[in-house]
Amino acid sequence: MHRTKPLLLALLLAAVVGARLAGQQTSPGPSSQAGAKATLDKGIELFGLDKYRDALDLFGQLLSDPKAGEQRSEASYWSVLAYLAIGDQSTAEKSIDAFIAAYPKSPRVADLLYQRGRILYSRGDYEGALKVFSAFASMAPSSDLVPAALYWSGECLYSLGRLEEAERAFTAVTQDYPTSVKAEAATYRISLIGLEYRQRELLKLLTWSHEESLRSAEDFRRREKAYEASIALYQKQIADAKRGATGDQDKIIADLRAQVADLGTKLADGEAKLASAQAEEDALRASLASAQSASGQAAPPISPQGPIDKDSKAAALAAKARALDLLEFYIDRIAKDGSK
Repeated sequence: MHRTKPLLLALLLAAVVGARLAGQQTSPGPSSQAGAKATLDKGIELFGLDKYRDALDLFGQLLSDPKAGEQRSEASYWSVLAYLAIGDQSTAEKSIDAFIAAYPKSPRVADLLYQRGRILYSRGDYEGALKVFSAFASMAPSSDLVPAALYWSGECLYSLGRLEEAERAFTAVTQDYPTSVKAEAATYRISLIGLEYRQRELLKLLTWSHEESLRSAEDFRRREKAYEASIALYQKQIADAKRGATGDQDKIIADLRAQVADLGTKLADGEAKLASAQAEEDALRASLASAQSASGQAAPPISPQGPIDKDSKAAALAAKARALDLLEFYIDRIAKDGSK
């Protein structure tokens, strides 16, 4: 009987201790919550001192501690920022996905959407970043990060070459959030867009000028070819004309020579006839004079007879002279053309 009581007391004590241990494992006590909060605060302090890896070690302790309670969500959020700070975007993006899946109702979701937009922008996924920044602005329109999201949306648009839309985004930053840290950068971007507009106009003018130069050069080449073809044609025509003219001149000279020869023949024949007539006339005059002298009568005037007289002789000589002059002119002209 005395041995049974100590055994029962030992079993009862073990049950009580086990129940207390089980209760401690299922719900953290005030001391555990305070320790987790202290660890989180220390991690955030280290983050502020740019000791990101030390901060990640503390945040990791909280994430692996089931007793950390609500501090785990904060540790997850700050882990994302720490990964971004050390340039580990891949792990940061995975952490964002894990956070949104575990805490979809957390007020930190909007901020993490902004961070996702920054990650997409840095990767060059400007269209994707625009969508995320738009979702962020719709989820948290009063967030302090809205002007920054608007600025980065402008950067996405600028990178996509959508200058008009980018200018509107940057202008909205300067007008709606003039005290924002992004206002000065937005103003600078607006000035760059103005320069970009002028550069585009210059490029258009240069392109137009280049195209005009190409068209002018092409037109010049066409005209040059046309001129060369025309010159070749004219040269051929001149050569043909010269050959034809030479032939015509040769024919003319031959005709003139024939005419001169014919005139010479006719003139010689006329001169012979004239000489014969003149001799006959002289003989008749002598006979008449002798007869008159024998009869004692005065001799009557006698008119010359025959087809050739003095005027005919003069006309024939003038025609011969003109033919010879014309022949000399053509021969001289042909000699000059041949020397060119």
